Amino acid sequence: MANVTENATNLANFTLFKRNANGATTITSGVVDSTTFTSGTNDFTISETVKGSATLSTPVTISFSATGATTDAELMAAAINTAGLTNVTASVDSTNRVVVSHAIGGDIRFVDGANTPLADAFTAWNYSTKSGTVNFYDSPNGLSGAYIATLWKELTYTASNDAPTALAADGALWYSSVVDEVDIMVHDGDKWVGYLNTDSPYYDVTPGNAPDASGPIVAASEPVDGDRADGGNLVTGDIWVSTADLENFPRIYRWNNTLNSWVELDTTDQTTENGVLFADARYNTAGANSSTEGDIVDMITSNYVDVDCPDPALYPKGMLLWNLRRSGFNVKRFERNYVDLAADNERFGDESMSAYYPHRWVTESANEADGSGSFGRKAQRKVVVQKLQAMLNENQDIRDNESRIFNLMSTPGYPELIGEMITLNYDRGLTAFVIGDSPFRLTPDATSLNEWATNVNTVVEDNDNGLVSRDEYLGVYYPSGFTSDNAGNNVVVPASHMVLRTFALNDQVAYPWFAPAGTRRGGVTNATSTGYISNEGEFVASALNEGQRDTLYQNNVNPITFLTGAGLVVFGQKTRARNASALDRVNVARLVVYLRSQLNQLTKPYLFEPNDKITRDEIKAQVESLMVELVGLRALYDFLVVCDESNNTPARIDRNELYVDIAIEPVKAVEFIYIPLRIKNTGEIAGL
Repeated sequence: MANVTENATNLANFTLFKRNANGATTITSGVVDSTTFTSGTNDFTISETVKGSATLSTPVTISFSATGATTDAELMAAAINTAGLTNVTASVDSTNRVVVSHAIGGDIRFVDGANTPLADAFTAWNYSTKSGTVNFYDSPNGLSGAYIATLWKELTYTASNDAPTALAADGALWYSSVVDEVDIMVHDGDKWVGYLNTDSPYYDVTPGNAPDASGPIVAASEPVDGDRADGGNLVTGDIWVSTADLENFPRIYRWNNTLNSWVELDTTDQTTENGVLFADARYNTAGANSSTEGDIVDMITSNYVDVDCPDPALYPKGMLLWNLRRSGFNVKRFERNYVDLAADNERFGDESMSAYYPHRWVTESANEADGSGSFGRKAQRKVVVQKLQAMLNENQDIRDNESRIFNLMSTPGYPELIGEMITLNYDRGLTAFVIGDSPFRLTPDATSLNEWATNVNTVVEDNDNGLVSRDEYLGVYYPSGFTSDNAGNNVVVPASHMVLRTFALNDQVAYPWFAPAGTRRGGVTNATSTGYISNEGEFVASALNEGQRDTLYQNNVNPITFLTGAGLVVFGQKTRARNASALDRVNVARLVVYLRSQLNQLTKPYLFEPNDKITRDEIKAQVESLMVELVGLRALYDFLVVCDESNNTPARIDRNELYVDIAIEPVKAVEFIYIPLRIKNTGEIAGL
């Protein structure tokens, strides 16, 4: 999330970046054999990202005296190399081009100075355009003469009120930003028909008595007589789609003359005559003209449907069908050769499809779990979440716990991925701890926090509406943070952004079995405040009070709060354990993760050794040595290791098995301090 325009109100715009390549970040000047500069003093500054820091380094001034000769390239490179930068170096290639590299693939910010040597050297980059795998962004933060070289590429898409007209690539995605065009059909008892078709039931379709001929009224305010496109009065059957609350779009109302009021329809009802079905039905009024979108005024009187339209036999007379293919505010995917031109359209009188346009836009943003449609930012997010979930579930490389070693997992900003991360952790033998996020838009009032944490809405997966997952190796944190990115933009970051760094700092100054919380090891160093995003897209700063922290902690969600004198602090370390046990605390869960990893490495050399007393004694000695060390490092109170004939029976030996049974008493962390005070009379204490 980035406040890229730096408005006074903290507006958070969601921006996705993709890593273009691994290795060093390297840019090369664009002038071959003639990299020269204006004679005299040339200078500029360089800032770099440094491992372990969330911000760019202090700008370093690079200065050299140019002569206007080709040797100027060497002068520039030498000036960079002697500036004392941590990761950035420079050289000159065989064609006299200046090559500047960030050794560990970080970002480099350049700001031009006297005689503008950067503009002279890097003209061919065309600033803001991609060159190779490195991106050269122009004027970050509106800073004139500044450029960022980075391996991160900003992913962009075009949101437009106009449908794409060119033949799109197979699988291309289109976010249709239009809100006020809605194609609605109705079930006439036999088939789906245009809403104003003469077969439509329940209202008069004769001229003068029919609903608005322009289609549904899409407006934020409740329509009254005269608000129809034709200026007429409201009649039974008129439809109003409210845009007052785009977060919960659409809210659909139908006018009832008898009641003289708007009656809201249940968008989660896909079984009764008063329900609404959300599905693809058609793109125009005929299969042959479906290369372009049809006009709503024509479509609401047309009965045409595509062959993939929902089967009308499964739905009751009177139900509405919101045609996602033609309506907007959702994400669509282009499917080439989607229509079988050799077949007949069984949804439209078995019409031959030989003359049909073969390609179609197919809705990519799936419906919500309750059957209602997914629109706006939720539709975009659903597409991203589906891709992330599929990638995490099908990726076998990341399940290799021998060559890919890590002990923390997180998908920052996506609580929807918590379940998939838990599954991945089990597939990897529980060798990591999962850090889960809370929603950006979760407000800090006790009711909202409690309802989300206890899943009052009974959602089926972790998302903005509820927290579902429970696991001993999962910790969930709240709220989000506010900081700046490497280009200086104000950004809203998920809780895991802060917590991952806190975990890393905890492990640097202590060990994984120490609680990554509190003022000693739980400090947040990569954010300046915490809060949430309002429905208007604004960041609202909020420091959790004791009551809010207690509500979260009682529901096994760890608060991040501001403490006077200490700053931002992670102030909890509960896991989402199903039952009360030692594993309901983060430090104990991470100790067990650490032990699994260490014991796996320790015992691996004994594979294929003789299964006898000598081997058992050696393994036991190795394990006990590790445990004794952990007692000294304040990880364990005590332990017991058994590896002898009692647990290695002849039957187990015959199965080529060797058992090492270990019992541990982990050290617990102090979370509650009680200090009773007793008042004594003068002289009593001295007499004790």
